[in-house]
Amino acid sequence: MQRLSLGVPELDQAILGGIPKGSLVLVLGPPGAGKSILGKLFLHTGLVAGVQTFMVSTAEADQAIAETMAMFRWTAGVPERVHVLDCYSWRLGGKRSKYSVPLTSLTEVSVSLSKLFDDYKIHPEGNERLVVDSFTDFVKYVGVDKSLKFLDYLRQKLRENGVTGMLMLEEGVHAPRTIAAVEYSTDGTIRMKVSEQGRFMMASRMQATPLAQKWIQFTIGK
Repeated sequence: MQRLSLGVPELDQAILGGIPKGSLVLVLGPPGAGKSILGKLFLHTGLVAGVQTFMVSTAEADQAIAETMAMFRWTAGVPERVHVLDCYSWRLGGKRSKYSVPLTSLTEVSVSLSKLFDDYKIHPEGNERLVVDSFTDFVKYVGVDKSLKFLDYLRQKLRENGVTGMLMLEEGVHAPRTIAAVEYSTDGTIRMKVSEQGRFMMASRMQATPLAQKWIQFTIGK
């Protein structure tokens, strides 16, 4: 089974080299635990490997994503190489690009994601990566049931195209049954936490991967 590195050596080692290709992994943790940075690191690791990367962004515009990655000195030319489906700018009453869509219309989100993949000629033999940050906003704006249906569509879309995905979800916001339903519709879970000792992560489940569950310190570095 082909696996894609997360960019965190200790966690990659714990999951036999990385996330299985074509899978969709849930990243669950409280605010400040480092979920968004982990997602950007996952994309950066793909960029270094020379593959195209995508982000469905509900929390920040494409320029903010590029600025954050530049702050960590992650790959020159990132603004042109991370393809963003902007589900954020509609809140401000604007449309920044042809890939800007309102989060409240899952049909438009689905159509635009397909267009992104078509425009950049994604094919199953590639090793492209996608991050959704954050699925919490989908649940907030369109409800649990519709969000879960979209999640099923997304999971199938990634499998068909050989794209490996990461889905961010805020801990402490959703009902336990909602989290359980999201876990059921994804292929693995990476849990994150933050304390006075720092940020930590653990793979609690992963498709086709025997796990020894252990918290690993996650240091955000340049």
